[in-house]
Amino acid sequence: MRSRALITGALLALPAVAAASRLHTELTKSTPAEDAVLTEPPTAVTLTYTTAVQLSLSSVSVRAAVGGAAPVAAAELAYLDDDRQDVLLLALDEPLVGGSYVVEWTTAGPDGHALSGEFGFRVDDAAVDETVGAEVAAAPEAGLEPPGSGPAADAPGATPGDFAALLTRFAFYVGVVGLLGSVAFKLIVLGGAGSGGLPREVAEAASAGTWRIAALSAALLLIALPLRLWFQARALFPEDPGANLVSVTSGTPWSTGWLVHGAAVVLAAAGVVLGRRGDRRATGWQVVMAAALLVPLAPILSGHAWADAPRGLSVIATYLHVLAAGAWVGGLCCLLSAGLPAFRRAAGGNGEAWSGLPTLVGAFSRLALVAVGTLVVSGGVKAWLHMSAPSDLWTTPWGRSLLIKDFIVACVMAIGFYNWRVVRPALSADPDPAALRRSARAELAFGTAAVAATSWLVVQPL
Repeated sequence: MRSRALITGALLALPAVAAASRLHTELTKSTPAEDAVLTEPPTAVTLTYTTAVQLSLSSVSVRAAVGGAAPVAAAELAYLDDDRQDVLLLALDEPLVGGSYVVEWTTAGPDGHALSGEFGFRVDDAAVDETVGAEVAAAPEAGLEPPGSGPAADAPGATPGDFAALLTRFAFYVGVVGLLGSVAFKLIVLGGAGSGGLPREVAEAASAGTWRIAALSAALLLIALPLRLWFQARALFPEDPGANLVSVTSGTPWSTGWLVHGAAVVLAAAGVVLGRRGDRRATGWQVVMAAALLVPLAPILSGHAWADAPRGLSVIATYLHVLAAGAWVGGLCCLLSAGLPAFRRAAGGNGEAWSGLPTLVGAFSRLALVAVGTLVVSGGVKAWLHMSAPSDLWTTPWGRSLLIKDFIVACVMAIGFYNWRVVRPALSADPDPAALRRSARAELAFGTAAVAATSWLVVQPL
């Protein structure tokens, strides 16, 4: 009875939680309003958003619609009030003369993603009718759109269409998956297979190969750190990307995510140096494990997970999702790139040495089963928290990108199921690695494609 009551209560709470998760950062109101015609010049510009925004990642400027290369003199951008961090206030130092103006803004919500746009308004001053008339007449000739008529423009580098930014995100996620996978393979798969009778020489050779994968993953994370920061700087501060470096120490969740990324890189580098001798330096692997457990927090603090509500559930689901994906796809990479070559080196061409292969594959299969189950459950929770309605799957860029990613993941699961139900039992009768190598490579290829799809998905708006 108690269990049924808890389940019923949880189901009744779902609509309230889903409603809480529907808030995403958008501009809802501005003063002056878009296309407003003012009889008196404004003294300030206020922008109201659906969520709190990060002041250190925001900029607002007011420019004349014609010939307004330099922004109008204004005070420092601020919140309307300490309790109203969803409203930005830009006080103007001088009254605006009659004419048309454009407000350009860039900000970031709780997820740290850059948002930008522009709108126009007009100050109507009878004393300068001739000047106003000249400006309006000149605008079409100059190829200018009337303020507010054009779409909100994303800042340079803010879209996944920027191939270099997409490639940088892909390298980052490959580094995360590789680091998690190498730790899972070393500590769980090789540990379990060793207890099951895996030959010591094979285990040592596989451990050395896994260390090389961990080292490569740490290098990718190191390379991605400044590049990711640069592309974020271009998105948030298109006129002065260097200003983003100051924001890294702003104390916001976004800045904490960057510090976590840096700390994970330092730990991973220290760990691979300590673990360069494989099994003889277990301390190195413990340090790498600390880095692997830390690094998933970096995208969480600057991504959708931090913006969805309830935040605690969103963060836990996302963290488990990243861990599971890394253990599965990264572990599979280690099986192919470190496990199978270890058998070849230990055997020296002797086919009898492959008799330990079913033990290693069985240990990985147990890890993969747990990872896939965690991946499905956590992914479902994440999608439920992030979407406001099922129609978001085909009506929003994020939803359509999620469907593509889910299709790829379904292909990975189908191949993994074949390996589990067909290839693995066959190895017990005939430990020939050829069949495993073919199907596992296909599984890894689709897994890599899923990582690429994730690199696209994380910056898509809902």
